[in-house]
Amino acid sequence: MEVKSIDAVPAQDGPEQYFSGRVQIRPLFSASEPARMSCGCVTFDPCARSAWHTHPLGQTLIVMSGRGFVQSWGGSVREIRAGDVIWTPPGEKHWHGAAPDSSMTHIAIQEALDGKNVDWMEKVTDDEYRKVKQGAKY
Repeated sequence: MEVKSIDAVPAQDGPEQYFSGRVQIRPLFSASEPARMSCGCVTFDPCARSAWHTHPLGQTLIVMSGRGFVQSWGGSVREIRAGDVIWTPPGEKHWHGAAPDSSMTHIAIQEALDGKNVDWMEKVTDDEYRKVKQGAKY
């Protein structure tokens, strides 16, 4: 058994190529073989968001605080709040981030397939993000 302090691994800035706005990522764990699950705590400042992406084996988000949005490609924007649990199936193109007037923190849990747990794509543009209140589809 391993017990790790929350301060054992410091938070890091989310890479600009994968995020818009200020995002802090604190890796919580990365499983050792044969397990393949990893988990991180991600905090988005207001308006901050991920780029479009997929996960080869899906992803579970658990919203811990604040308010934000998630959207699957071709679907409507969905509001998310503290306590919500979001399951994104394998290969589903999506993004997630904070609302314009609130930060949002979630726990992200995903498994790796052949060592890879995410495939990053294009960024959600500022114009696309401005449409979230209108429930736009992309």
